[in-house]
Amino acid sequence: MQKNSYKEFSQIYDLLMNDIDYEKWTSFLISKIGLNKNKILEAACGTGSITCILSENNYKVTAFDLSEDMLMRAYDKLGRNRGVKLLNQNMIDFEIDDKFDAAICCCDGINYLKRNEILLFFNRINKHLNSGDKFIFDISTVYKYKTMYNENYVYDDGEVFYVWENMFSEDSNSVDIEINFFINDSEEKYDRITEIQTQYIYSVDEIQNILRSTGFNNIEIYDDYNDVAYNKESLRAVFCCIKM
Repeated sequence: MQKNSYKEFSQIYDLLMNDIDYEKWTSFLISKIGLNKNKILEAACGTGSITCILSENNYKVTAFDLSEDMLMRAYDKLGRNRGVKLLNQNMIDFEIDDKFDAAICCCDGINYLKRNEILLFFNRINKHLNSGDKFIFDISTVYKYKTMYNENYVYDDGEVFYVWENMFSEDSNSVDIEINFFINDSEEKYDRITEIQTQYIYSVDEIQNILRSTGFNNIEIYDDYNDVAYNKESLRAVFCCIKM
C-alpha cells in the first residue's frame, strides 16, 4: 500500500526525529529567552514536542503548523493544557491578533521556505513582536547538506524500515528528499508510506542579510543548540536575534 501525504508522514515523524534531544534544545531556548518573558510564539511546531516542554516550564505558548494532522498529534501530547493555543496556519502569511515576548522556529522550518518566503516569514514574525524581543530559529547548514545529504541511507530496527534518497538541484540550490517507510503491522505485513520533501540550502550570511532587511539586529549564531559559537563544520546553525 503506497501513500503520499503529510497526514501519513505525521504517523512516523516522532520516530524519524528520535535522535533529537528536545530537553536540551528547550533548555537552550529558555536560557536565551529568559524567565521573565513567558509568552512565546512557536512557528512550524510539528507534533508539539518543544511546545510541551515549554508549557511544563510555565510558558504560555501559541504554536502553529500547516499540517492539521501534526496538530492533532500535538493535541494528543498536550491534552487539556490551558497555557497552550494550537493554530492551523502557514508560516508565510500567518496572522494572530496578539504580540509575543519571543518567537521560535525549530527543526529546519526555514529550510522548507524559498528565499522570498523567508522574507515574508521574517516580516510576519517582526510584526508579532515588540521592540527588543527575541527571535530564535535554526537552519541546517551548507556543510550538513554537503556531508550528510550526499549519499542515501537505509534504516532498519525490525519494526520500521526506511530508505532515504537525496537528489540535489544546483539551479534552485535545493535538495529533493524521498523517504520510503515500511512499517510492520499486526499481520506481519508492511505498510508503505512515501514522503517527498524539498529543502532549500542557505548560507549563514544569506540568512543574516534577510534578518537585517526585515528589522532584526544583535544577531548571534550558535553551533546547534549549544552555547558555543557557530563554526564552518556546524551541522545546524541556531540564530538568536532581536527586533529593532
